[in-house]
Amino acid sequence: MQNSSSHKISIFKSIVLFFFTCLLLFLGSFAFAIEKHAESNHNSSQVSFVYGQCYLQPKEVQSGKTLELSSGVKITQPLPYALVARENSYLELLDFPQPNNVTRIGQSTAIEIRDRFHLYFFQGSSLISQRENTKWTLETNSTLINTFGYGTWMVETTDQMGFKIVLLEGKLAVYQDSMTVFLNSGDLLLISEIKGQISQKIKIDLPLLLQTCRLLNNFKSELRSNSRIISAARVQAMRLKKRFEAVVGGVKNNKLQIWAIKKN
Repeated sequence: MQNSSSHKISIFKSIVLFFFTCLLLFLGSFAFAIEKHAESNHNSSQVSFVYGQCYLQPKEVQSGKTLELSSGVKITQPLPYALVARENSYLELLDFPQPNNVTRIGQSTAIEIRDRFHLYFFQGSSLISQRENTKWTLETNSTLINTFGYGTWMVETTDQMGFKIVLLEGKLAVYQDSMTVFLNSGDLLLISEIKGQISQKIKIDLPLLLQTCRLLNNFKSELRSNSRIISAARVQAMRLKKRFEAVVGGVKNNKLQIWAIKKN
């Protein structure tokens, strides 16, 4: 009698364990489906501002035709695709490549979006503003570099297809292989096309940059992080009592060009 009772209890436990396992598998599949759906939504973005002529170009001809972008258009094109801003043209995307991000494309710029956080630069400049720590891969035909952090930062190709990176606010790490450089607000970094060599940090004048930078000023609305950028500029202005205000120019023959304006 006791053996029969124990046998029934064992069967009951097996049934309970079976249904519990099925429930876990169902909940896991449901959570995975929600995550994939959310990720799919994150791949779409909204064109919030266009000045001049800007285009979306699918990588494969059969996946779609070239689309001239205008304000209010929602981009749902599968990756990869290219974003192009012609001369004297500018583009701003909201929620790219995830919610609460802002991405701006400067004039005479062509960037292929290879993956959600992988940008291939044919030429030009871009501004990225994000509040979550994110890893990005930046690439040209001769340079590949990774970044990790949050905040508002700008990246521009050099004549030799290296990179110039400027952090406006937040924290950003730029790294390749075993070398990592941590940037603070107002730091500029040069990445050479020669094996991706990373320069020493160069401190630039943030208040002056805010007045002259087209990626900040040639757009209809302010960045969501504008107050943080202004705060960073004010803090830098108080810390650095300099005799000169420097405007950072282009990069030629791996040398940074700087024009200095002496204060009265």
